[in-house]
Amino acid sequence: MIWNNVTTALLAGAFSGIITAYIAHRKERNPLPWFFVGFIFGLIGLLFFFFIPRAKKKETPITLQKIGPQPYLFGPADKFWYFLDKDHAQVGPMSYSALSDHWKKGSIHPTTFVWHEELTDWKPLQELIRI
Repeated sequence: MIWNNVTTALLAGAFSGIITAYIAHRKERNPLPWFFVGFIFGLIGLLFFFFIPRAKKKETPITLQKIGPQPYLFGPADKFWYFLDKDHAQVGPMSYSALSDHWKKGSIHPTTFVWHEELTDWKPLQELIRI
């Protein structure tokens, strides 16, 4: 009888811990300590998540990579990129290296508008080029 109560308590704690860890992951928090909060405090630990805000996004380190005739394109290499062609039609998504290939082929120029996930608006490519 005692064994059944202990087993039930451990399973309930593990279930609560897993759910709390999952919610922590979704709110961009470290899930490991939150698993233990959920395991130890049960539903109280789970309810605590309704009162904490989402973690602030960490800024992605910006990489500089050499492309084409201009020295460097300033922007994240791990994001999807888009550009507007001569008819102002959106081209993309594409990787940083694919954008670089378009630059090398001459299909985009310094005045071509580009965009990636961290920009709030389209920008001319020349604003992202650094010497």
